[in-house]
Amino acid sequence: MNNRIIVIDDEESILNDYQMILSPPREDISKQREMQALEAELFGASEVQELTVQEHYDVSAALQGKEGAESIAEAKKNGKPYAVAFIDIRMPPGWDGVHTAKKIREIDSDIEIVIVTAYSDRDRREIVTEISRPEKLLYIKKPFDPDEIRQLALSLTRKWELEQKSLRHRNYLERLLDSVRRLKTLNISSVRDVLGAILNEVLCFVNARKGFIARLENGKVGIEINSENLSAAEIGLLIKNVSEQLSEIHTISWIDNIMVFPLQNGFGNFFILVSDLQPPVHEEKFELLRLLLGTSSEVLDSVSRHERFLKNERIATIGQMAAGIIHEINNPLTAMLGAADFYKSDGDKLWKLVQGYADILRNPDLPPELMKNAEELCRGLDPEKIRRKMKEHHLIIRDGVERVRVLMKNIRSFSSGSNHFEAKLQDISEALESTLMLAHNTIKYGITVFKDWESPLLARCDLDSIRQVFLNLILNAAQAMDGHGELRISAVRKDRKVIVSVADTGPGIPESEMKRIFEAFYTTKPDGTGLGLSIVKGIVDRHNGTILVESEPGKGATFHVELPGE
Repeated sequence: MNNRIIVIDDEESILNDYQMILSPPREDISKQREMQALEAELFGASEVQELTVQEHYDVSAALQGKEGAESIAEAKKNGKPYAVAFIDIRMPPGWDGVHTAKKIREIDSDIEIVIVTAYSDRDRREIVTEISRPEKLLYIKKPFDPDEIRQLALSLTRKWELEQKSLRHRNYLERLLDSVRRLKTLNISSVRDVLGAILNEVLCFVNARKGFIARLENGKVGIEINSENLSAAEIGLLIKNVSEQLSEIHTISWIDNIMVFPLQNGFGNFFILVSDLQPPVHEEKFELLRLLLGTSSEVLDSVSRHERFLKNERIATIGQMAAGIIHEINNPLTAMLGAADFYKSDGDKLWKLVQGYADILRNPDLPPELMKNAEELCRGLDPEKIRRKMKEHHLIIRDGVERVRVLMKNIRSFSSGSNHFEAKLQDISEALESTLMLAHNTIKYGITVFKDWESPLLARCDLDSIRQVFLNLILNAAQAMDGHGELRISAVRKDRKVIVSVADTGPGIPESEMKRIFEAFYTTKPDGTGLGLSIVKGIVDRHNGTILVESEPGKGATFHVELPGE
């Protein structure tokens, strides 16, 4: 309750009267109450009536208008504004009351002003017009009655408090609606990203900067996400202070200097902890904050269910396509087994040859018959040819193993949502260059590469994931051109986004296939897995980006990857 009142009058005796009326000594109030109790006892009153003075005000005084205006400005600057100003209309030699009130209104538009005078030389309508805000302006004449002053002080301080509460409530409500609107329209599919958005909204709503979201599971506290300006050491200290009490918290609570907001959710016990929120916090703000937390829980539940659904759907898709995967794995395995058989067969032949030479060499006389046998043994055997075949078979085995490795890596990447992912502002021009070097062996013969981008090219991304996107698109383009054509890679900045384009001069993509190219396991290649573009789209989606394709049969295809920029 704001009980701060300023009185501006050029007569010190009047200022003293205000002081005695609005801020009497505490002992005087006590004596009045004792007298009232005695009166009730003597005259048989059923109960003691309340004293006329019900409030004790913090009263300041000023002898001149300019002095009073400066005091009001200083109080407002310090966050301790006055609720009411009593102003005499004549205060020579300085500002008069009307000019003083006008200046005060410019400084503090919320203050309640009471003009007090013994004269009638100023028209009230003129005063209202000059001072403005008639709903916060009263006009009384001297001599005034003490009870009248007390009643005005009580009514106007209460009015000021209610108006401030209403303004705060309206401000909180507008901020609540903005926060709810943003949360309800989030285009986010991961729980971690939703928790980050919720933390930002709560910190913004309570005017704080430092906080984090913790998860309580099996008695242990884990950090889900934290604000950037909160260090690991600070988080560790905060967790140490609250960990034992979190399980008992079911509503907004204070633990030492930490405000804790429980976030009800069917998929875990989450708590928002804010370390730099300064008490006191108005109760109406808490009520609206509870609504914000309720909305946050709904959004978190929805995204958690969606994330689980996608994971289950991904597992189901892999199960349904198991036969296709086995077929893809079987081809290189068959080649490996065949190569191994050849190794065994050729190894046996080589062993026979070596064994025969060994037998011959054991005989020091080397009679003609043995020489003849040796020649017969070597007939039809070409050691150099055997060596060459063994080398070829080795390459077959190596290629087969590599294909299995790549295939399993793609399947693992597609089916697992737990891979390390950290999106931050990074230069992707380096990723484009390094990816081209990696793909050099595939595109070095017959394919001309054109590059067009500026450096640095900053995008908010996980660099390892984006390299995989670029590599898949470049290799797809090279394979589509079958070793001959032009590969154009370009990147531009547009509307705080970065757009990377990979274009080829291959046969293009038929219109009938355009809608399915990003589907998992869909492929038109005899030896394809159908996972490459599906993985690409998943990575781009995870970055809150988009991928588009343009193609005209016979004229190639162009893939456009749009990523968040600066």
